[in-house]
Amino acid sequence: MASSTLIFSLIALILIITTIPHSMSSPVQGFAARLIHRDSPESPLYNPAATRAHLAQSTRRRTIARQNYFNRLMSSGNKWGSSLISATLGQGHGDFIMQYKIGTPRVDTFGIFDTGSSLIWMQCEPCQKCYMQTIPIYDPAKSESYQKVKCGSVECSTTAYTSCTEDGECKYRIGYQDGSLTEGDIATETLMLEDDGLSGNVNLSNMVIGCGHYNVDTVEDYSPGVVGLSREPSSLVGQIGFRHVSYCIPSEDKGNWSSVKIGLPAVITEENTQTPMLSGKGGLYYLSLEGISVDGARLNIPRSVFDMTPEGDGGVIMDSGTSFTLIAPEGFGAVKQAVLDALSEFKPVEDSDKLYPFCYDDGRFKLETTPGIVFHFTRLDFPLAAGNTWIRNSQGHFCLAIRESVGNFNIFGLYQHRNANVGFDFNNNIVSLKYTDCQ
Repeated sequence: MASSTLIFSLIALILIITTIPHSMSSPVQGFAARLIHRDSPESPLYNPAATRAHLAQSTRRRTIARQNYFNRLMSSGNKWGSSLISATLGQGHGDFIMQYKIGTPRVDTFGIFDTGSSLIWMQCEPCQKCYMQTIPIYDPAKSESYQKVKCGSVECSTTAYTSCTEDGECKYRIGYQDGSLTEGDIATETLMLEDDGLSGNVNLSNMVIGCGHYNVDTVEDYSPGVVGLSREPSSLVGQIGFRHVSYCIPSEDKGNWSSVKIGLPAVITEENTQTPMLSGKGGLYYLSLEGISVDGARLNIPRSVFDMTPEGDGGVIMDSGTSFTLIAPEGFGAVKQAVLDALSEFKPVEDSDKLYPFCYDDGRFKLETTPGIVFHFTRLDFPLAAGNTWIRNSQGHFCLAIRESVGNFNIFGLYQHRNANVGFDFNNNIVSLKYTDCQ
């Protein structure tokens, strides 16, 4: 079921720099992080006994959790900093993991790569409550470089989800209504990105992290934590201060690894592949989508379906933590009907995995004859490759890999831009999107 879960994967850091501005005094360059699929044999989360049906159900749990997360975030009246909005566990992060070392002396750990999260956090000893993970839980008492952050400090005031105790310690709590949560101490610690054989090890000192002593996982993620890469100051991107980020995820037939690039190595492609990056809630990556075409015909979807409200709700988000594109109900209904009409010679069947809106179990069904779908972003028309539009479920049926959103928001999911370089240019507030070889 690699195709069902190839949406976010494992990250083993491959450095092509020797410096980071936040924690090193030498000139700034950048680094690249290798991406490896969470279900590949190289992954610490790899389960050789997992069946296609089991992997499909895991994807379904993460997908539903992610939808609920964004639905709660987009609800009117909620503020991003509220501890009850976001569930870093319950939001269902995806399938990429960043491997790194932490502390002094160093110990191995990893976290899920997530552009929708604003904090680097992991489970920590002593555990009031911790879920099962595949490596030992990090113990800050054994590290000489671990320091708790005090209230009133810049580190505390610029980190989301924080509160202060009576004795002045900075705490965080990220919870969700389904019971998933992580809470603990905001601290600074040294992280090390390991030598990839091309450059030396890189130490990131005084990095702000969340050390979770009370953690509940309702989606059975089993990862020690998360590496947040949103635009917020407390994320990895925000702390090290680089102004360019790019990633490129291959489809399963093109390999199980690629890279995320930050700083100088990031690839921002040419002007005709660029669309504006909008400001919005939580440092998320918002896009300007003007419409969708199916089989060459522009659908009659009101622009309001894709636009943010004056209160900042709705809109279109590009998110590495969402497996499949989510379209608000009015827009999804139009897309679904147009696809069904274009394939009227085939009879749709229900998805046995209960993950996709409809499937086809017909030997005559061929990807190369399916209707084209184009997303019309501002100044950029992006056609979905057929292999990024359809996916085989655990029964081998071809299913539409686009879902209806549970709220009035839209997510441009990772499956729909596989084999494409995604570049974020914070200086010019643009996103570039271009098909390429991700290896």
